[in-house]
Amino acid sequence: MASETALNFLPQDQLTLAYSQEAQELCRYRSLALCFLTFDTPISQLMNAIGIECEHRLNNLKEVAAQMAFDLPLNSSKLIDISAINQNSRHFFVVDENRGRQLLIDAEEAAKASSMIFSKLLKINAAPELRQLLITFVKQKKSEYLVLKECREQWKLALHDLGRAS
Repeated sequence: MASETALNFLPQDQLTLAYSQEAQELCRYRSLALCFLTFDTPISQLMNAIGIECEHRLNNLKEVAAQMAFDLPLNSSKLIDISAINQNSRHFFVVDENRGRQLLIDAEEAAKASSMIFSKLLKINAAPELRQLLITFVKQKKSEYLVLKECREQWKLALHDLGRAS
């Protein structure tokens, strides 16, 4: 596409965009871990583990930014993301299969979108210092999406097998 080749972000812009995206992911996974805590502890633990991976990626971005003498303007600890919370829902925590199913669908869609964002960042990257990091992130994001997709599918099957599916 001509529009993709016309994009040419400066390395600092790419770092800032990647950092911002990953910080939002971290907040979402922390929220999801909390939402599932009382209903499905293994799902909560999975979301927490994915959040920890986000923290590692954020640290990697900070290291590369420092090596390139760039400052990242964002502090991930101050970001609050309520995208995992359905504003129309009466409950923050998962209290039934429908709420859990919808949160897993939303998480899967968000992971797919994040994977696409990092793929595009890699595609338009012109900074050799970022290339290997972005290649690694793209692989991780694709794996993250596949794990969430499998989690959603297995969760649906497990509920059906337990006779709890609606």
